[in-house]
Amino acid sequence: MPRPGQLTRSRANRTVKTPGGRLVIHRRKIYSARAHCAITGERLQTPRTVKHGRSRKANKSSKRPNRPYGGYMTARALKRKIIKTVRE
Repeated sequence: MPRPGQLTRSRANRTVKTPGGRLVIHRRKIYSARAHCAITGERLQTPRTVKHGRSRKANKSSKRPNRPYGGYMTARALKRKIIKTVRE
């Protein structure tokens, strides 16, 4: 019996054919979305450690850029924001 949190319509049962030819029932997995910039909407860069499979071992501060709004908006959007505030 699935946990109550998994009994939602978005995680409905799916029939999957196994390599042996049997039909079995799996529940659909929900994956979290990639990080996006709050201003432009473009995808944020992943840290270098993720590419080499060391993301779990690295601490949280090394996974995000060491600048204001790091991990929230892209560097290009931040640059535009700084220039805009300085010009005003």
